[in-house]
Amino acid sequence: MDKRFFVTILTFIVAFMLTATPSVLAKVDPADLVGMWLFEEGAGDVAKDTSEAGNDGTIVGPKKWRDGKFGRALEFDGAGVYVEVESNDSITLEELTIVAWANLEPSQGTRWQSIMMRGQNPRNYLLAVDKDSQTLQLSITKGAPGAWGGPTGGPVITGDGWHHLACVIGEDAGLVIYTDGEEVGKQPYAKPSLDADPGRMRIGDGSNGGHQCEGLLDEVALFNVPLEQDDIKEIMEEGLEGATGLLAVEPEDKLATTWGKLKTGL
Repeated sequence: MDKRFFVTILTFIVAFMLTATPSVLAKVDPADLVGMWLFEEGAGDVAKDTSEAGNDGTIVGPKKWRDGKFGRALEFDGAGVYVEVESNDSITLEELTIVAWANLEPSQGTRWQSIMMRGQNPRNYLLAVDKDSQTLQLSITKGAPGAWGGPTGGPVITGDGWHHLACVIGEDAGLVIYTDGEEVGKQPYAKPSLDADPGRMRIGDGSNGGHQCEGLLDEVALFNVPLEQDDIKEIMEEGLEGATGLLAVEPEDKLATTWGKLKTGL
């Protein structure tokens, strides 16, 4: 085969792969993201939302970054560190999926540890470590304040290194929780209260405090659709960037680097 023809074809393929829109390449549709917080900043007061939703979070409390499951992770001190996203329509959801990697210390008999919570009483959604069992818990308010519901189950997820945590709320799917990609609890669907109080959403604490995480969180995301189990496993195994196609490196930079390597190697 003519060398120049081969280079032209290979360049076209690489250009397509690196410049195609995320929806073309993604296994999980990035258009369904409400927020994607990778905690790669390493400094500052903002947890950047890598999605197109623009839900950057404010990091409150002493800020420390550690090695995470993918890149860096944000450290939570069990007292005053959390990430807060202001109340807006995009985080007010009847159906959703929450995913996160967590490496948390035990808090048995002391407090719940909220991975993500919007509203306290009533609450729109809560994914947390259960105070007593130290297993995963999904909680919503079904109607009036105080009418909480949702499954709790699976293995102990504190004091044991990294675990991938996820929950789904969907009319067809029900209320489902996953630990390390496996379904560990399920209840029939109930519409979660949209009248959350307070209306803000927090990562690493309750929306009104009292549910502080102690340890590390990484690869946190909120979707406005109920994902399938295969999608959750894809996110767990490949990371949010790999599963959604939302890359930290700009495609044109990667294209220039790759093209340079191709020319050098041919």
